[in-house]
Amino acid sequence: MNTTVIQKSENIWYKLANYFLRNYQCLIEDPRLFLMRKCARFEIVRDWATMLLKRPTQSREISQENASVLGKLDVDAIAATIETDSCYQGLQLPSYAVQELLNFANSTVGYINREAKRPFRYKGTEQVGADLPENARVCSYMSNGQLSSTMKKLEKDPGILAIAAKFLGAQPVHMGSEISWSFPVPAENHVQQREAAQVFHYDLDDYRFIKFFFYLTDVDMSSGPHAYIRGTHKGKKLLHQLIGTRCADINDEKIVEFYGDRNVVNVCGKAGFGFVEDPLCFHRGTQPTQKPRLMVQIEYAINDYGNIHEALGY
Repeated sequence: MNTTVIQKSENIWYKLANYFLRNYQCLIEDPRLFLMRKCARFEIVRDWATMLLKRPTQSREISQENASVLGKLDVDAIAATIETDSCYQGLQLPSYAVQELLNFANSTVGYINREAKRPFRYKGTEQVGADLPENARVCSYMSNGQLSSTMKKLEKDPGILAIAAKFLGAQPVHMGSEISWSFPVPAENHVQQREAAQVFHYDLDDYRFIKFFFYLTDVDMSSGPHAYIRGTHKGKKLLHQLIGTRCADINDEKIVEFYGDRNVVNVCGKAGFGFVEDPLCFHRGTQPTQKPRLMVQIEYAINDYGNIHEALGY
């Protein structure tokens, strides 16, 4: 047996051991979360669970007295577009909010590749590739992001909450927020790409949930645009429902081949541009090739599982 075969075999056993360990920890710490992660991958289960868990929502009128930082919004049309296309593009943060978040990011400690042991203060002036730490593909502000007053205001913005409530059919439960940089530093292998969310995958954070994204820097095809496959929040291939989040281990080309490259949408836009997505669709952050990207994301769901990513071990 050659060395390559042995290494592949050891890698498979390592993955299996890690998979069972994380599942056991999740089962012990939060059985309800464990059950959701196992069942929500199936569309028919999500539909039934969503119907049973839907609760009356309070009126969320956007008015002059209760204005949204996003301006006038057609909440019904936005929710309908997400329902059919997986994503709605066209939200817009005002320039002052973008600048406040940029200032925050440039003055606050983030963490390289979301590793708590690798703090780093990125000011946006470093020469990417020369002044960054080794293998710095991502810099996330993680829990430090909650120190931003602008972020806190966005999480409670009337327009954002109205969209979330309409789509969820229930009172939105804030699941978490993140401010993060993506750098034009190539991943060495598929594992590193997956850890940086730069492969097509779908999330399983609840039976029904929603994410808002806002670019804080100009984003074109060279600076790692978010990409999604239109319509894949429903009607997934049975295999892709069975293996759930492990779809991230499948080659992107195979995912695109099955759902059609005509349905792949790369989201580009100027600083402040926003979009809202059903994360059950296949999506990824494209690897930047020339310029870094700074982005905000805010997530809401119908159930409260606490810090879901901490419970799942990532």
